[in-house]
Amino acid sequence: MWASITMDEKKESKVYGGWEVYGLKYDPFFVGPLLVFGGEISKSTFTGRVDKIKQLKKIFMSGSSRIIVSGEPGVGKTTFVNIARSEMQDNKFFTTIREIAVQPDWDAIDFILNTLFAIFNTLKRKDMGSFLTNELYKELEGLVTLVRLENYSGSLSILGSGAGIGKETSFNNPMITVSYLQDIFERFVSEMRKNDYRGVIIHYNNLENFESNKLVSFFNKIRDFLLVGNVNFVFVGDLTVPPVLQSIQRVSSIFNDSAIVLNSLTFEEVKEILLKRVETLSIDGLTYVIPYEEEAVKVLYDLYNGNIRNILNSLSTAIREISDEVPIVLNKRLLRKILSNVAEERWLRRIPTWEKEILFCILENQEITNGEISDKLSKKRQNISKVVSKLLDMSAIFVKRVDGNQKFFEVHPSVKWFLLSEKVENKTIQGDLLKYFS
Repeated sequence: MWASITMDEKKESKVYGGWEVYGLKYDPFFVGPLLVFGGEISKSTFTGRVDKIKQLKKIFMSGSSRIIVSGEPGVGKTTFVNIARSEMQDNKFFTTIREIAVQPDWDAIDFILNTLFAIFNTLKRKDMGSFLTNELYKELEGLVTLVRLENYSGSLSILGSGAGIGKETSFNNPMITVSYLQDIFERFVSEMRKNDYRGVIIHYNNLENFESNKLVSFFNKIRDFLLVGNVNFVFVGDLTVPPVLQSIQRVSSIFNDSAIVLNSLTFEEVKEILLKRVETLSIDGLTYVIPYEEEAVKVLYDLYNGNIRNILNSLSTAIREISDEVPIVLNKRLLRKILSNVAEERWLRRIPTWEKEILFCILENQEITNGEISDKLSKKRQNISKVVSKLLDMSAIFVKRVDGNQKFFEVHPSVKWFLLSEKVENKTIQGDLLKYFS
């Protein structure tokens, strides 16, 4: 990858070595969500969304709620909920260590079992077993030890076994039913209340992975469980989720309020987050060096409309792809050259020219269906479908949304790096990308 970066451009960095040379303990561009109980990236680096945090905490303080947090992928929905959950611990609310990744093939039993597993894991990790009666704790432990769920959203180490949970074995006695599991959950909530906890907060992710009809069916199955008192159920999904759930009266009626919709952070907020990350990751006794220039961040902010996940991932890739021995301080020119080179290396060598044409058509149109691609390129739909399937398998594109029988496709964020190339800079690109990257 060095071939296209000149020696003069390397010298511009004036920094050499690994992250420790920057005076940092860890990659400041880590893209995972901030965690409720802390992690490599401190919760103190969270910035913005003050009013939305207040709104969510106010809902939690009401005692019982069902709420949806929605927004485009990568805007920070999980981090947002985790920050609010973390702050509610000071108000005597119990919450699980991690959010629960809901799966489309779950039924009500799977949903409640995963909830109980997350609760038991938290009690065990925080040494809170004494908060429950011995009978209830043993029942929870029995569920985790004897029942194995292949679609459990995490991996637990119970009683030193180190084994994950997977779906095979069944309970012999008592029989696992929704009523039995809900009774255990209600008794858990009651025991926490006896220990002066004001309530419980459970956080679920991945609702966007459901097809619309399956999402409605799933919530119809778990509806009664979600009405347990003194519990706040938070569901996170993209912008397609709220309209689906609100369209069914029996489902929409259980939600306390309209969805909390998160927009992209402002450029000033993104800058503040990045600077806080660098500062909090600095190594004691060393002067830290900021690995980027502001203008480089602005390029990415504009490219991704403020999507923080894509900005972080792009900055991390730009440094990592150049060399693992000579880190650089990214300015706008270097960033554009590096990422556009990576895009060409990553995607163009893997597909022939006529498939590139389809990839670029999807890139140029933000989101598009097979039929629309066929019309724009004057090609048969069956041929378009074959290439689209290949691009999906390569993860060059993904299904952004489904409307009836129509699937709308969008490119992977790294494909957008083509737009940073000097080949297309200050040019009208609509329909011309293939010419520049033939």
